[in-house]
Amino acid sequence: MHVRIGCVSAACLIAAGLAGSAAGLAEGTQPLDAEAQELEIVSLATVVGAALRGEIVPTEEPFGWANDFLKSSERTTFVPFTLSIEQSRLTTPAVAMYLFVTPQGARAGSGPEAAFEDGYHVLLGAPTEDGFYEIRRGFWAPAGEYDVYVALSESEVDAGDAPATMMLRKALSVPDLWTDRLAASSVILAERIESLNAPLAPEQLPANPYTLGTMRIVPKSTPEYLVSDEFSLLFLVYNAGVTGAGMPDVTVEYAFSVQREAGEAFFNRTNPQTFNERTLPQGFDLSAGHQLVAGQAVPLSAFPPAEYRLDITVTDNTNGESLNRSVGFSVAES
Repeated sequence: MHVRIGCVSAACLIAAGLAGSAAGLAEGTQPLDAEAQELEIVSLATVVGAALRGEIVPTEEPFGWANDFLKSSERTTFVPFTLSIEQSRLTTPAVAMYLFVTPQGARAGSGPEAAFEDGYHVLLGAPTEDGFYEIRRGFWAPAGEYDVYVALSESEVDAGDAPATMMLRKALSVPDLWTDRLAASSVILAERIESLNAPLAPEQLPANPYTLGTMRIVPKSTPEYLVSDEFSLLFLVYNAGVTGAGMPDVTVEYAFSVQREAGEAFFNRTNPQTFNERTLPQGFDLSAGHQLVAGQAVPLSAFPPAEYRLDITVTDNTNGESLNRSVGFSVAES
């Protein structure tokens, strides 16, 4: 559910009906009694409302947050994110979650506008090997400075027990990817990439935020690898110019540096990627919404255990514009 109701209150949420809280946004949504859903989400909205009024001041980050930025529709930016919650902090197999995104500095007393608002019930599934539950969601917003509030509580606790409840407030600067200048998404490190039979419906994307067409990305939670692993990443290139043939002409270069005792030094580079009329499929058309997806999958068997940095340079050969991205990562013995 994507609700633009411009208020944080139980009455607003009940009026909105919370139609999407359990109505099958995607896998991981827990079907609960509708009234129970409303009560759990409204309770979390009340916590966020108190924070907006200054009655609650978050003093810790009760769970981890990681996000990326992708160009979306209607001149907005899509922000997929991952929450990492220690398994020991939760005792139920499902949680209720409330997300409220508002321009930075807004307070409930002045009627903060919701840039994005949603409520979910999520099945936690199995924790990671290091004992964390991961929840992935996403939201859309125009470029700007925002406060993101995520309130989360145990769901369907035993009668008489108080559910564990926690809230994160995150200041976030959302970039503008809709300029006429060359731009790129975040560089996403991938744990694995899965193929889907068909693209997801738009209403399924918030619960499956790392999905591009028929490709679903499972992002890597930490940039830590073993020499037996593969270093896999991808990103999207935006706003490229076109040649007289109506095709882009973009080159992407990848150079690795290693941290040594004497300082950082060049390690190696991979073959550049080119996106032009000779390498792109017939019928490729940026104006039709086709996207330039760049990336690498590099075996790490030739990378001795150390700290590394990958520097990426994207060049638009139609106009000489370029941009740079960097990603740090570590490699350890298997």
